[in-house]
Amino acid sequence: MEKQINNPGNRVKELEKVIEVLIIAIHKEETTFKFYQDLTNSTDYEGTRRMFIKVANQKLSHRDMLEMELKKIQGEIDKLKSTEK
Repeated sequence: MEKQINNPGNRVKELEKVIEVLIIAIHKEETTFKFYQDLTNSTDYEGTRRMFIKVANQKLSHRDMLEMELKKIQGEIDKLKSTEK
């Protein structure tokens, strides 16, 4: 169960920390996508190539999910900041 934070300023700080983690995770997914894409281009074996393509595509899917969560949290921060005024 998610803990309740009554102070919007504290909630914003907490969410900003989550955003920092998401940004790092997004970067790692992009880096590993490029890694698997390079492996795809470096093998002569079709089965291995298909496996690397599948893993690379999973990395893009993970990145997309993280980006959606990032946008959601950024929206929540914007909403909280607007209520603080």
